[in-house]
Amino acid sequence: MTQVSLHNIALAYNGQHVLHDINLSIAPGEFCVFIGPSGCGKSSLLRLIAGLEPVSSGTLSIDGQTINDVAPAERNIAMVFQSYALYPHMTVYDNMAFGLTRQRLDKAEIKRRVADASRILQLDTLLERKPGALSGGQRQRVAIGRAIVKKPKVFLFDEPLSNLDASLRAQTRLEIARLHRDLNSASMIYVTHDQVEAMTLADKIVLLRPAAEAPGQSNVAQIGTPLELYHHPANVFAAGFIGTPAMNFLDASLIAVEPQGITVMLQGRACAAAVDGSDLAPGAALTLGIRPEHLVLGQGAWQAKIVHVEALGEHSYVHLQWPGVSSMLVAKTQNESLRAGQTVAFSLPANALHVFRGDGRALRRLLSDFSH
Repeated sequence: MTQVSLHNIALAYNGQHVLHDINLSIAPGEFCVFIGPSGCGKSSLLRLIAGLEPVSSGTLSIDGQTINDVAPAERNIAMVFQSYALYPHMTVYDNMAFGLTRQRLDKAEIKRRVADASRILQLDTLLERKPGALSGGQRQRVAIGRAIVKKPKVFLFDEPLSNLDASLRAQTRLEIARLHRDLNSASMIYVTHDQVEAMTLADKIVLLRPAAEAPGQSNVAQIGTPLELYHHPANVFAAGFIGTPAMNFLDASLIAVEPQGITVMLQGRACAAAVDGSDLAPGAALTLGIRPEHLVLGQGAWQAKIVHVEALGEHSYVHLQWPGVSSMLVAKTQNESLRAGQTVAFSLPANALHVFRGDGRALRRLLSDFSH
């Protein structure tokens, strides 16, 4: 069963498409995260689902009912904004109960719902306080509680943690994950620019790209589980966006196609990649991609100069300057002896390489073991 469905959705302002050809299904109880760079339309898409932006074309439905023209208040959704938007003169209880009071619900029912939500969010002891006496994380929990008491079918979160400091973000992220488990019948749609939030919270990630990145194409670059997007990016955009530090990219050309993969020319030397290139012709221009943790230092056919080492304790990021390559290569290592100015050998394991066509689409990888 699909709880939220977007079919050929578009959003345009003055003839300019902000969103184009959005097709997406979100199942009941699914935690779906919209992520992408600034200007990709992720908040606009969330507001469109909420009814705060009009659908220019396409069909938006919840539980099989088309809601394109349904008023926001009648969509059975609840939205948590980036700002807490709490009434400063009201107590926590009154802030959470306010919407229900406006709906003229029975006082006993309001009390029960607020009690249930405050127990889930561990706000029981704070119900008589006012927002000014709460921490940022507590205020955000009150805002979430105000959404919970409505018992919506769909929760919408618009970058709810961006105003919190790093430690509070981590704590509140865990609380939202726990909330999702406790309220497993309601779908959650969550907008963020933070990859850690997306990777740790999502059942499904929708990676969006700005309309200018792919004129005339969908804003959706890829949809999948967090690990699908990380290990099997569908295109160069997805590969470069997901992962910190970003994937390394290298220009290459096809030499030969073999059963176990392909051989390419890279910096004047043959290099193997375990991907399916059966429909490619020799000489085809390709882009190789490799994540920092998969680039092997200390051995291999190539050499590069270390220009900077970021020592983070558990591991280090080593920035490499490779003659003939304009962008810096980044390697992740536990070798603490490496220093700027050294020349180091490195290799590119065949089963760790991603390969992309000239149009940016990924070739299918032949191996799924990334444990190397």
